[in-house]
This record gives sequence, C-alpha cells and structure tokens, in this order.
Amino acid sequence: MTSTAPIGMVDSWLNPIAEAEPPPLSERLVRALEAHQAAEAADVASCRQVAQRLDDPVAALLVGLIVEDEQRHDALLRSMIGRLHQEVEFVTSAEAVPVPRGSGWGSVAGAAELAVTVRGLIRNEHEGSRHLRHLARQEPALYGGLYPLLLETIARDSEKHATILRYLLHQLEEAKPG
Repeated sequence: MTSTAPIGMVDSWLNPIAEAEPPPLSERLVRALEAHQAAEAADVASCRQVAQRLDDPVAALLVGLIVEDEQRHDALLRSMIGRLHQEVEFVTSAEAVPVPRGSGWGSVAGAAELAVTVRGLIRNEHEGSRHLRHLARQEPALYGGLYPLLLETIARDSEKHATILRYLLHQLEEAKPG
C-alpha cells in the first residue's frame, strides 16, 4: 500500500520558497532602490565613457546634463533609503529625506492665496512646456536636431515641476485650516 500526503501539506524540502515569509515592504523597497541606484551609477560611468570616446563638446554637454540629473537622483535615492532605514532601525539619519508630518500646510497663514499662486505656477509650467515644444517643432533640424532635443528636455523638466507643484497644491488644499 502506498502512503500519500494530504493535498494541503507542502513539503519544505521540495519547495523551500513556499514557506518563506516575504521581506517587509520597506526592506524590499530599500533593495529595489539600492539596485536602481547601482544601475544608474553604472549608466553614468557608461555615459562618461561614451562622451570621452566621442571627444566632442556637444557630446560632453549632453552627457553632462544626464550626469547632473543622475547625481541629483543618486542624492535623492540615498536620502530616501536613509529614511527607510531610519524607520526600520529606529536610528536617526541627517541624510534621511524629510517626510510629511501629517498636518499639511492648510494651517499656514494665507494658505488659500498660496494655493492660487501654486495653481498659477502649474499653469505656467504647462504653458512653458507647450511653448518650448512648439519652438522645437519650428526648427526640427536646427544644429542637427540639437536645439529641439534640448528644448524637449527642458519641456520634460517643466512637466516634472508641474507634478511637484501639484503635490504641493494637494497638500495645501487637503489640510484643514488651523
């Protein structure tokens, strides 16, 4: 007679992963951010090699723009990782990114007027982005397409600025005045 195990039973020798607890969300996020940070560092090194091999001022300019952004990203990711470590290890870090205190900015004097100003800034960023793209389309081949490329990157930064401003606006509007 053959002996069989009940269907609901899992043999940890045959499937050791099934029994393992997944790491906490913050731990997984730290690993993912650190992996992204390492990948960006490798990309920066590759970009610098490309610029060096091309030995051209335009290539140096464009790679410089990428490297500057990546350096800001690296600093921000380090700060974000520091915050996550702080939450898990209960150790304060001067580098940790600040996080909202939960009260928002609705209690700030003149919050309604600030919200109007922020809405105007969002509108200006969108209009500026559209205008830059319009200019780029007017002369798509200017300097071999370099100027349209630069205008497009500035337009994308404007969109990023608008996203940041929308977050600020949301915080102003969601908080209850004090």
